[in-house]
Amino acid sequence: MAFSCTSTQKSNNNVIKLNGQLVESDSAYYGSSPILLCDNFLFSHSDDVASKCIISVLEDGRLINSQPIFDAGNGEHEFHRIALAKGSGTELFVLDYPNSCNKLLSLTKISYTETISSIKDSKVWKKLSLAAIPSIRCVFDTFISLSDSTILIPGSTHNEIGHILSVIDYKNLTVTPLNYWPSDGIKCDSLAKHSIYTDNCRIYGNNDNLFLYVCGEERFAFIFSIEGNNIKVKKELYSTYPDYKGMNGNYMINERSGKSLVTAANKKNIYAFLVEDKLIDKRVFRSGNVIEVYNWDGVLEKTIMLDKTGDFIKVSENNDKLYLFSNNLKSGELELWMYDIKGV
Repeated sequence: MAFSCTSTQKSNNNVIKLNGQLVESDSAYYGSSPILLCDNFLFSHSDDVASKCIISVLEDGRLINSQPIFDAGNGEHEFHRIALAKGSGTELFVLDYPNSCNKLLSLTKISYTETISSIKDSKVWKKLSLAAIPSIRCVFDTFISLSDSTILIPGSTHNEIGHILSVIDYKNLTVTPLNYWPSDGIKCDSLAKHSIYTDNCRIYGNNDNLFLYVCGEERFAFIFSIEGNNIKVKKELYSTYPDYKGMNGNYMINERSGKSLVTAANKKNIYAFLVEDKLIDKRVFRSGNVIEVYNWDGVLEKTIMLDKTGDFIKVSENNDKLYLFSNNLKSGELELWMYDIKGV
């Protein structure tokens, strides 16, 4: 077989069952799925074509003051497709790229993040053009701020397609591919393998040179460090590779297990949400209620079982609240559930 079907982790008997509290949302909230939880600000994908996302405030078990942010368009302070990341301090970074996902357009640094109005004030934004960076093969939904001049992205330039992660120096406008290539046993062209391991993947960091890569297919994830231009895998948390084949520079999935990972992380822990595809009324829904919690050494500390099922999670930076995003199949309404994980 060309792919593994095992987890590298032993079972953990520390299973904790939690009951959630439904978060009250004001009527203005119309985000479709979460992007980033930054302090008490929740950024969600927008259903409105005029803006790229919705910003809301999470306060005392309520989701309030929801409003559009980052206008769509070609103007000086408008965006095309965006990804968001928090810096090591209070900074917020906005990466802008075209719908074709073949290059970077700009990186905007927002230093004043105390209120929604300060985040939206374009007069204090610092926008750097990235148009001079060579064309890159990547879907930029995720990135990490590494320093005051570099970010980590999944992807690489086309002449270095045999890499799945690169460091962008946005001051010197350079791309440094990092040496790592998945050993999945699949023989195909480099572009196909590059694509399946960057499409819909996610990366996270703990601000101490430890990072998490999560594949967008199946359950494949590992903790790594960056040493020079090399990726050093510290611990493989899940080892189910995608089952695919190369096809004219692209890839085709042979078969999906229906099991995948939705992840969240902060400086203390990694939260791996085990979701599965389920057929309900002839429609496929992805959901779950089991979360495996690891420290950054890759040790499974506990397993959390939620009383509700959902399809996305976010966790607070101070590690006291976990949020479950769920679609109520009876009402069709989006629901947000809050779980107290302080001391759990």
